[in-house]
Amino acid sequence: MTAQPQQQYPVFVMCGSDLQRRRLLQVIDPEGKYKSKALLPFLGKRLIDWQLGALSKSPYVEGLYLIGLSQADAQFDFPVHYVPIETSSEFLDKLLSGLDFLTSLGKNPELVVISTCDTPGIRAEDINHFFEQLNARDGEEFILSVVPEALIEAAFPGSARVVMRFCDNQLVPGEMYALSPRAIQLGKELIAGISQRRRQINRQEKNIKPTPVIRLLAQKPLMWLVIVKYLLGRATMADAERTFTKSFECKTKGVIIPDAGFGMDMDLPEDYERLEAYVQGMMANKG
Repeated sequence: MTAQPQQQYPVFVMCGSDLQRRRLLQVIDPEGKYKSKALLPFLGKRLIDWQLGALSKSPYVEGLYLIGLSQADAQFDFPVHYVPIETSSEFLDKLLSGLDFLTSLGKNPELVVISTCDTPGIRAEDINHFFEQLNARDGEEFILSVVPEALIEAAFPGSARVVMRFCDNQLVPGEMYALSPRAIQLGKELIAGISQRRRQINRQEKNIKPTPVIRLLAQKPLMWLVIVKYLLGRATMADAERTFTKSFECKTKGVIIPDAGFGMDMDLPEDYERLEAYVQGMMANKG
C-alpha cells in the first residue's frame, strides 16, 4: 500500500471576477457569456478544469473549495465544495467566507492553501512539491511560492510579470500560497491593501515593478531598512523573509518552484495565446 502523506490541506480556489470586466474578458468574451474567466473555453475544456484537474490528483489536498462559483455555474467529475459568496466579492471577503465555511464543517486546519483558477500550465508534480514544503515547515504561517524570472521569460517572452528583484534571486510570485487562519485574521488590513494595490499594477507597462505593494509594506517601520536595501539592489530573499516575519508577527517563507507553468496565469488577452501554445507543448511532450 502507498504511504499516506503527513498532512492534507484545504485548497481555496479563487474563481471570481471584478465588478468591471477586465480587458481579458472584454476581448475573449465580448458578448459577456461567462461570469468569470475560470469558465472561459480553453483547449476543449473550461480554463478552471486544467488547474482543478491537477489539484484533484494530489494526495495532499483535503478538499477543493471553490470561492466565486456556484454549482449552477460549474460541475465537476470529482468532489468539490462551493463556498457561498458573490463572484465579484472582495478578495478578503472571499478568504473569510472560506474560513467560515470550513468552521461550519467542523474543520480547523493549521493552514489553508490559496490557488488561482487560471494557470492551466501548472503541473501535478510541482503542486506536490509545494505541499511537501508545507509538510516540512518549521512554524511558518505564510508560505509563498515563487518562480525564477528566467524560467518565466524563457517560456513566455515579454509576459511582463511582477518581479521581486533580490540580489540573490529574481523571482515571480507563484500561483499557490498558504496562510494559517491566524495569519489571515491578523493580516486582514494588509491582505485587503495588497489586493487593492495589485489592481494598480499595469502589466502593459515596460519594466514592471511591485511599487504599489512596496508602498503598502512601508507603513510598517520595521520594513524600512529592507525596503531601502531592496531598492538599492542589496536585499536577499532571506532578508525579506526575516523582516516580514518580525513586522507582521507571522513567520514567513518563500518556496522556489522551478517551473514556468507555476507562475503564469491569464491576466491579459495575449496571455491566452501564450498559455495555449505552452499547454499544447506540454501535451505533445507527454504524448
